[in-house]
Amino acid sequence: MKRFLIVLAVVMMCVPFLLATGEAQVKPGWPKSVTIGAAPVGGTYYIWMGGFAKLLHDKMGIPGNVEVTGGPVHNTQLVDAKKIDFGPVTAGPVWEGWTGEGWAKGKKHQNPRVIFPMYATYFQMYALKKTGIKSIHDLNGKSVGVGPVGGTPATYWPKILEAAGVKPARIVNAGSADLNSQLKDGMLDANGQSVGLPWVIISEIEVTHEINILPIPKADAEKFIAKYPLFATGVIPKGFYKSNKDFDVETITVWNYMTVHKDAPDDFVYEVVKKSFENVGILIAAHASAKEMKPEAIVTSPIPLHPGAVKYYREKGIKIPDKLIPR
Repeated sequence: MKRFLIVLAVVMMCVPFLLATGEAQVKPGWPKSVTIGAAPVGGTYYIWMGGFAKLLHDKMGIPGNVEVTGGPVHNTQLVDAKKIDFGPVTAGPVWEGWTGEGWAKGKKHQNPRVIFPMYATYFQMYALKKTGIKSIHDLNGKSVGVGPVGGTPATYWPKILEAAGVKPARIVNAGSADLNSQLKDGMLDANGQSVGLPWVIISEIEVTHEINILPIPKADAEKFIAKYPLFATGVIPKGFYKSNKDFDVETITVWNYMTVHKDAPDDFVYEVVKKSFENVGILIAAHASAKEMKPEAIVTSPIPLHPGAVKYYREKGIKIPDKLIPR
């Protein structure tokens, strides 16, 4: 009896710990831990994926490691090759990977599958106010940062500028924080990214410097979208940043999605999608852009969904277009 009571006491002490490690237990065939692709440190993806890792740990009992990557193009490649378990992507890069167009240069990457929509990305570019640069048309002959190679901004900012007839003297690739330092030191004229709202770099630099957020005029945006129809026109709402207190900033937007490899277990993916929507507050606490995460937006996916995700959305009464049903 004494031994029984000791064992019972130990079990009772462990119960709170077991409950704290996750609401769902890892099932046979599920990964015991996962690797989550992100982007460079300081970007929206890196912050967002920290929240996603917390959600997987707290609500499914699965630890996740967030890896620094080059962004959507790189994440598409890594998911395709099973080098990471989860990869956030934007519509354009993952579509080009699927079709073998653009950056993919004829090689199709058709192993990734979308599982849920994340948020809309806004193309954002700024310059120090003292430079007199007020629009992307003022970037002719200038040095322009566009993020790291492999990311959505590095892939599409040059094409946006080309569509607008703008010819910078130099395109610079690096992480946002590094480019921001170069801009403040006078080594760079403008710094651009494509991230959710708010972009922490703009929020931070506005504390110490006066800047101009550079609009992409609607006419120029439409020229670009004519060639890349997965993108859309949009605005950064007035008052969102200190620098656009009284006016909207015209820009281009594109949706972000979470992807997994097609071979990921169906019941595992179903549970990830279910827990993500049920606990979206954890994601919002990491980055406010997660407020845009709605199940209905899944129909905008540019590539097929994972079967586990399809099951979840059908249970929610969402009609999935035939083109998004995995074959």
